[in-house]
Amino acid sequence: MSRYIDPTTDFGFKKLFGEEANKEIMMDFISVVLELQAPLLEVSFSNPGQLAESDRERHNVFDIFCQDAEGNHFIVEMQKSRLAYIKDRMLYYATFPITGQAKKGKLSPLYYTAEFPSRSRIREEAVAYGERRVAPSWNYHLDAVYCIAVMDYVLNGSRYAITRNSIRNDEPPHELYYDKLKFVTIELPLFDESKAEYDLSRRLNKWLFFLKYLRDFEQIPARFKNDAIFEKAFWVAELANMSPQDRQRYQTSLKRTWDAYAALETRFDEGKEIGHEEGKIEGKIEGKIEGEVAGKLAGKIEALLLILSQRFGPIPVEIEKAIRELAEPHRIDDLLAQAIALDDWEALRKMLLS
Repeated sequence: MSRYIDPTTDFGFKKLFGEEANKEIMMDFISVVLELQAPLLEVSFSNPGQLAESDRERHNVFDIFCQDAEGNHFIVEMQKSRLAYIKDRMLYYATFPITGQAKKGKLSPLYYTAEFPSRSRIREEAVAYGERRVAPSWNYHLDAVYCIAVMDYVLNGSRYAITRNSIRNDEPPHELYYDKLKFVTIELPLFDESKAEYDLSRRLNKWLFFLKYLRDFEQIPARFKNDAIFEKAFWVAELANMSPQDRQRYQTSLKRTWDAYAALETRFDEGKEIGHEEGKIEGKIEGKIEGEVAGKLAGKIEALLLILSQRFGPIPVEIEKAIRELAEPHRIDDLLAQAIALDDWEALRKMLLS
């Protein structure tokens, strides 16, 4: 077993960045990634109720919400599996701390000057007045919202390990239009410490190096020593320093990750086998090229069925039959791309009939 936890697992991510006792680690990470002019000195963790709705989704995306003393909101998430609409998802979750800042009305007070009313009258009028709210005074001032997504995979077309996005004007020179909503994506597989752009003398690159290789370290590398934040991060991440309960939780989290990966690999291999056999039969009739195409198509079908079963449970017979009968590769590709965004079987039925 490795000496240190895997930070891309649910438990590992939360242990390092989501515990009150270790929040200086999170504050340093956020400050460096966002290139804040002044480092965060204090944050408070929150659970505003916008986490993923199901355990199935929680195994793939792990979120931490916090707020600094100035009221700015930070959403930091780790993503194990590829999501078709990751940018949409980041924007969707950013709306919660934005709309949550709207001022709420307050109950109208009751005043009696002429006579002392009976208790029943007070109760009746309190109910009547209580249903009315005084419109709050609000000028729409908002605190900033920052979203950081750490991904254990590469987005299509990405070139750099870290990208920052703000709302800018379309026309050159693309000046900043709004500076209170920012998105950062970190794609760990693209980080390559051998390239000059990822020089480890920069603290940001040290963080990327730490996240990508922590599970492989057997001891603290020299470049991290004499740095209080990183030394604490290594101490927190070391299995030997954890309680038996935490080690068990980590093993459970790690097993979920392995099981999900193994299930996907198994279904994909089964799809290749089915495709291979179908390809051989088709190859005898239509030639080798058509057979190979059929094999790839069958593999994609199996992968799609796995994703759907993980999201919604047992697949209805008629839906599985309809998917297996699809012959156009682009239809399967479309379904694979949109599977994460589907809400239920009915939405899928509509797609199959379109």
